Amino acid sequence: MILFSTSITNNQLFVIKKGQIVEIPFNSSIYSEEAIQFSSKKEEMMWQVQKRNYNLFDGFLVGEHQGVEHFKLGQRKGINVGGKNAPLYVIGINEVNNQLFVGEGEKHPGLWANVLSFSDNQIQLQDLQLNNDESELGIEVSIHSSVTDIDMIATLYPFDGILFLEFEAPVSIAIQGHPLEIYFDHHSTATIKIN
Repeated sequence: MILFSTSITNNQLFVIKKGQIVEIPFNSSIYSEEAIQFSSKKEEMMWQVQKRNYNLFDGFLVGEHQGVEHFKLGQRKGINVGGKNAPLYVIGINEVNNQLFVGEGEKHPGLWANVLSFSDNQIQLQDLQLNNDESELGIEVSIHSSVTDIDMIATLYPFDGILFLEFEAPVSIAIQGHPLEIYFDHHSTATIKIN
């Protein structure tokens, strides 16, 4: 249910589209490791990314917000939901349904990801010509983000216009929306911004 409220200031009409804040529990089955057999690396990467597409039925309503444009992944401040044992963090944003998904505590599994993806039109990788077998094996890269103080090791997989980064260790989802520098063979090859 989406509520609307209006206010008139200086002879202007403002419409505020209120949205839902949905808390995803720490122990949600979304995060349980399932023993799935994948027929290809592409299938595995797609599954890793898709399982983080939350919906209302994955959690429970805990409040309202004044628009998803005021939030970013990993954000803690401004959620304005009290009565929790630990602060809530933004772990997902659905702009179409105006829903904000949150998780309790900085160790919430929704704050961490092993795989991130972006479209290949967000990046220009010079001299990256891989056949299908090479795509399945991936390319080892080093990633630098202004959000973290350490370089991250990942494997880059290009599949059908989507580039996947599979990290050696889980990374904070807060790096999305910030520029990432990709190093291949110790040379900076590209800067991307994952949305």
